Amino acid sequence: MPGYAAALADLGDAELAGMLARRPDLLGEGGPASFPELASRAGSPASLSAALRQLDLGALRLAELLAVVGLPTTVEAAARAAGPGLEPWRLDDGLAELAALGIALPRPDGIVAGPRGLAAPFGNPGGLGPSVAELARVGVRRDQLEQVAGTLGLERQVSKPQLVASVATALADPRVVAKLLARADEAARRLLDQALRTAGPLTVMGVGYGRYAGYPDAAPAAWLAEHGLLMPVAYNQLVVPREAVMGMRGGHVFPDWPDEPVQPRPTPMPDAAGRAAASALRAAVAAEGLVVRLDRDPLALIQAGTVAVRDLRRLAGELDLAEDEAAVLIDLLVEAEVLGVGGPWDKRSLGLRPEADGWLARTRVERWAELVVAWRDRDLAVDDHLLRRHAAAPDAVDKPRPLIGRRSSAAVARRHGLVELLAGLPEQTALSAEVVAELLAWRLPLLWDEHRDDQARAVLDAAVMLGLAAVEGGRAAAGPASAAWTAGAGCGELAATMAELLPDGSHRFLVAGDLTVVAPGGLAPDVEGRLAVLAERESGGGAVTWRVTDASLRRALDQGLTGDQVLAFLREHSDTPLPQALRYLVDEAARRHGRLRVGPAVTYLYGEPPLVTQTVRSAAGRRLGLRELAPGVAVTQHSQRELLAELRKAGEAPVVEEPDGTPRIQGRRAVRHSPRPATDRRGRPPAKATADPADVVARLRAASGHPPATRRTTESRPAGQGAARGRPADGEVLVTADTTAGDQAPAGKPAANGRPAAGTSSPPARPGRSRGAGKPAAASTTVTAPAEIAALCKLAADTNTAVEMAYRRRDGEETTRVIEPSMLRAGLVTAWCRLRQDERTFDLSRILWARPAREPGAAAPGGSTGGPGVAPERPGGAPRG
Repeated sequence: MPGYAAALADLGDAELAGMLARRPDLLGEGGPASFPELASRAGSPASLSAALRQLDLGALRLAELLAVVGLPTTVEAAARAAGPGLEPWRLDDGLAELAALGIALPRPDGIVAGPRGLAAPFGNPGGLGPSVAELARVGVRRDQLEQVAGTLGLERQVSKPQLVASVATALADPRVVAKLLARADEAARRLLDQALRTAGPLTVMGVGYGRYAGYPDAAPAAWLAEHGLLMPVAYNQLVVPREAVMGMRGGHVFPDWPDEPVQPRPTPMPDAAGRAAASALRAAVAAEGLVVRLDRDPLALIQAGTVAVRDLRRLAGELDLAEDEAAVLIDLLVEAEVLGVGGPWDKRSLGLRPEADGWLARTRVERWAELVVAWRDRDLAVDDHLLRRHAAAPDAVDKPRPLIGRRSSAAVARRHGLVELLAGLPEQTALSAEVVAELLAWRLPLLWDEHRDDQARAVLDAAVMLGLAAVEGGRAAAGPASAAWTAGAGCGELAATMAELLPDGSHRFLVAGDLTVVAPGGLAPDVEGRLAVLAERESGGGAVTWRVTDASLRRALDQGLTGDQVLAFLREHSDTPLPQALRYLVDEAARRHGRLRVGPAVTYLYGEPPLVTQTVRSAAGRRLGLRELAPGVAVTQHSQRELLAELRKAGEAPVVEEPDGTPRIQGRRAVRHSPRPATDRRGRPPAKATADPADVVARLRAASGHPPATRRTTESRPAGQGAARGRPADGEVLVTADTTAGDQAPAGKPAANGRPAAGTSSPPARPGRSRGAGKPAAASTTVTAPAEIAALCKLAADTNTAVEMAYRRRDGEETTRVIEPSMLRAGLVTAWCRLRQDERTFDLSRILWARPAREPGAAAPGGSTGGPGVAPERPGGAPRG
């Protein structure tokens, strides 16, 4: 049987590139340099675990069965181990899915190759326990095996390996095990059931030295050990051998096979788009408000590195969010590189990064798009904050704790699986949350633990919060941007999808006569930031109330604004005339601002002579030790901060001077944190998978000189199977991957490589579409690399020409088709299939080769029958473009 590396080398270029694309961990550090290295990477427990996470429950159960049987094996052996509960078509579909990921590679001769360490990610595959051979190496002596063989009536064997094989074969026979169970008494059956339920070895004292009186389980354990239903792994520790468990299961690895849950018919939710848009707007407004608040006032962190509970509660109240939602938003803004942690090690704080200025300068829908992209691509498990809603919070955690969450690759797959499930529903329809959790448990079983229902609801809550889903009455539906988000769209495409549903914030507000400013929730960030300087926020929600006070105006004047600039800002954005009281308050604050000035002497006081004299003679001046040196000038030994505090307490508005006499701008300045880049344990930056799968395949072929193996053709398939489930219908042809483009067969028959032979008529083109609208490429130009195939399909879509290709279906069968591409997106090509006379979507990774199709009447190489753009006579045959 071939090894794993040889089986990988036998794959076609398209199959190999598709496998590498679905397992990006294999592309790290430039990708493997040889097929043995590729086999080593793909067969490692970590890589296999990541690949197994992509399987549904049916394919995962099949992979677990192969781990028990052991690779390499045969398809017949796998079918026998599975039993009649696994239909042949399900076995074929499961093997095709495992082959697409490189986990198990079936060959035309029936052999299934794969990594020998497939059992490592499962731990105890099938729940069967160790085999007789494994137990014979650690705890079972020869005399014990001979006793079991004699009890079972087996022939005497010369060597221990032969004895082990004989005992294992007998215990795997369901008839033998059934006879043993029929002879066992009630105590032995009870103990056997207990051993089957126990995760590890069962401890029974007294076995082997006859002290049955003091140990009630010793006698039934000894009987089970004599008959091979229990075997020792160590002193007084026994387990049920794997073969005996399979014998009790009828000779099969699993007693039954799971059935895929039937998805019920979705129910209408006509306002799903509106609900999702409202949630997206709420999240975007809250993110803007959080960033504006931290612009000049970073949030101090506690010693544990997270936000204090009282600060998180205050922020959540101001942003009109729940505390867990505020924690999710903080972590998402950090992952989107808008917020960061900085400052001295003993005074760490959460503030804005330099990239935040560019984020604030974008439109609201673009800011929202960056948040949802961070939720899709980053592996921080921000959804854990929402688990407390469903009583599944981590142990000893009673409050949300942002900035210290765990990272998990499963978090990304969970989100993608949930949103993909909802996006696959008909538009404006919904499924119940319980059904969504059940379907996710089937599609991605390894991503969830025992709290899978609560975890699925937490991920759904996060999707609803960001506007990617909508929930009503326990039913969930997709948001308008869910399909684009699932397809991997960037920020620009996502923003274009939601542009009409997420308008920018308002620049207008109302100024009332009681010196309050009433603004709609979600003001534009620049307007809200300026308003936060010159007014105090009093309430939040849909309508936010601000109040202009003397202290807030002094703060604005300290930051360099003038009274005229304050009034001009209010007039520009107010829909009502400014009240007279407000104008008087601003003018009075501006008049009083700067009448006194403070500077270092140690500290001096300079200003109008009568006012300075009054200050020196006041109680505050005596406390500070002010001395008048000249009219309008006084000094003190106290600091500027103390002098400023006393003067402001007395109702003055002093200005701090620089040494050259110019006023110093007061107030908080914008703070930007630049976090250190993340490193691995060795202090190196994390490696990124930048290798292209097609380039890696080309390098592997060049290094090994191993061409792809020959694939099955139509003649190798038994008659009558063409219409079977998962098989090509009549007229489809399988291809041979390693033949050259120049091989030809007699006219009217497929060539050996599956391509139409010379003189074969082309299938009918799509009605209403012209063929050959652009200049066709040479008929001998055949490409195999995925990037070249994608470029050829894009060129055909742009020039309205057809492409001939060989396509491998999910069941492994290969067909040749002529298609007319119309659109390429996310690794898929949408085209009119002349074979099926209908529009189809093809996976680029499954296209083995492609070349421009030769239309009827088109010029052969070296000849000409007409100019480009000539359309055949058929309905709608006029050339386009």
